[in-house]
Parts: sequence; structure tokens; C-alpha cells
Amino acid sequence: MAPVIEAKDVERRKAELAELIGTQLRVGGVTLEQKLKRAGRLLPRWARRDAGLFVHAGQLAAHPRLARQIDVAALDKAEARLKRYLEQIDPDERRKTALLHLVGGIVLKVLIVGGVFLAVLRWQGLV
Repeated sequence: MAPVIEAKDVERRKAELAELIGTQLRVGGVTLEQKLKRAGRLLPRWARRDAGLFVHAGQLAAHPRLARQIDVAALDKAEARLKRYLEQIDPDERRKTALLHLVGGIVLKVLIVGGVFLAVLRWQGLV
């Protein structure tokens, strides 16, 4: 007979993952479901799918008969993968990278506009 997980264990694990997602990705929300929705594409597809297992397990665990349908081994594997991935993320590095990408894009656009401006001036014979 497969091991049955209790609802409080599922909720505890969901809360741990929700806190980790909130701190590492800096997304708001109270529950794991809200944080996953706000994280969106910040998480890879496999990570969203693994976290979705916990959402589904939480729904099943609320009912004693349905709780037997929860695949504990799959939950353990999903939790390990998610924690390993989320712990590798450095929130400060993500913020710096995003800022550099923003500044780089602005500089590139200014250079393009300046180049077009100089080309028009040269074409008009003013330079």
C-alpha cells in the first residue's frame, strides 16, 4: 500500500515553497497559488508544473479518501527539484542584470537615432 501524506504536511511543504518563491523571485502573494500566478514566466515550465503538483496535492489532501491518490514520491522529487532551482537564484544578481539590460537597450537606441541623425545631416550636405 502506498504511503498517504497528511494535509498538514502538504500545507507545510506548500508554505515552504511559497516562501522560497517569494524571497528568490520577489513576487507577492500569500499562497503558493498566488505566487505562482504572479511569478508567471519567471519560472521555467517544468518548475511551474512541479509547483502545480503541490497545488493539486493540497486540494486532494483536504479530503481523506482523495488523499490516497497523491503520489508522494512525485511530490518529493518535485520539491527537491524546485528547491534546488530556487536556491540557485540570486535576487540581487537578477536585479542588476535586468537593470543592465534596460540601460543597454536605451544606449543602443540612442546610438541608432544618433547615427540616423548624422546620416541625414550628411545626406543634406550639412556635415
